[in-house]
Amino acid sequence: MTAAIRRRIRDLEAAFASALIPDYPPLTCSEILDIERRARAGETLSSTELSRVERQNPIIDGELLMTCYGGRLFLKRYIGVDLAEA
Repeated sequence: MTAAIRRRIRDLEAAFASALIPDYPPLTCSEILDIERRARAGETLSSTELSRVERQNPIIDGELLMTCYGGRLFLKRYIGVDLAEA
């Protein structure tokens, strides 16, 4: 199987998987802060938490962006930039 076909199959699988993920309610402020604290402490997050973060990409205190891609959580701090206003 060529790389182009594998990429197309992967994209189709991702599209079908996102359609089948249940609609979870948006993360609350306390849940976001708890996920941030646990991620900084090196604790593992459940797949449900990761999928909720992936759908929402929350901004914490205007400077910290929390994203999820490929089952991994990324915390990016933008010092001096208020992401909440952007």
